[in-house]
Amino acid sequence: MKRSRILRTAQATSSTDEKSRTVNISFTAPTSWRELSQGQLLTVFDLMAIEQEPTAVKTYMLIYFCGLHVIKHTRFGWKFWTMVDGRKRVIYLTTSEIQGFTRQFDFIDQVEDMDCRLDAVCGLHAADPLLQQGVTFNEYLHAEKYYQLFVDTKDMEYIDNLAQWLYHDSHGRAAGYGDAVDDHGKVVEDVTLTPGERVGTLLWFVHVKRVMAWAFPHFFKRTVVEDGQPEHVDFMELYNIQLRALTGGDVTKESTVLSLECWRALTELDAKAREAEELEKIRNKH
Repeated sequence: MKRSRILRTAQATSSTDEKSRTVNISFTAPTSWRELSQGQLLTVFDLMAIEQEPTAVKTYMLIYFCGLHVIKHTRFGWKFWTMVDGRKRVIYLTTSEIQGFTRQFDFIDQVEDMDCRLDAVCGLHAADPLLQQGVTFNEYLHAEKYYQLFVDTKDMEYIDNLAQWLYHDSHGRAAGYGDAVDDHGKVVEDVTLTPGERVGTLLWFVHVKRVMAWAFPHFFKRTVVEDGQPEHVDFMELYNIQLRALTGGDVTKESTVLSLECWRALTELDAKAREAEELEKIRNKH
């Protein structure tokens, strides 16, 4: 008997072709970020936190999501056992078969398509996926500040600070304010994420920033320096400049501006950036 090379179903099932004496064993596994359950999503983030090579992450995804248990390495690949139709069965996979199956997980290479996030961490609940609702401009500025600090220092603890502004209590209060209450009724004074949760939080915010760059191209416009590399932009300095623009220099209006919904404020900033570009073009003509 021979085995088919189909990776389709996660609870393993089998079918037998009596004529060719072939047993086909089928598995199901996710093919996109959206298809991952919350448990599977955290597993992927945990693997990313441990493994440096995407190939290793995808191989472990294959093993975990398809219920494969390693018995030993063989001359041509690996020997596993798994439950098929409720029965324990031994299967052999060649190295080339494993490599072929793991291509199903190539979607993890495209973090810009990661339109999902962990729903909860540390007894707190995730904000809107793209921060379009329930997130103030002030909260976004805090999140951006800690993201930039992480980029500059590579200190993973700054991602914990980032999470404090992306995760809220059941009343919609961001943990960063210091008075949010977790699901157990305890005040959240700080947030300490697991390595996998840190990866998930970082990738989520990177995805949000990509979407925002597309939605607000004038405000998030990148310039290129002589060596062809994107120019480093101090976004916090840029925000402070634009904050003054939104308030008209009136500091008494800052609290009102900061309490605006994040995307509403960014819409105004993008419009002002576009107006500035148009004025600059007019000046250059003269």
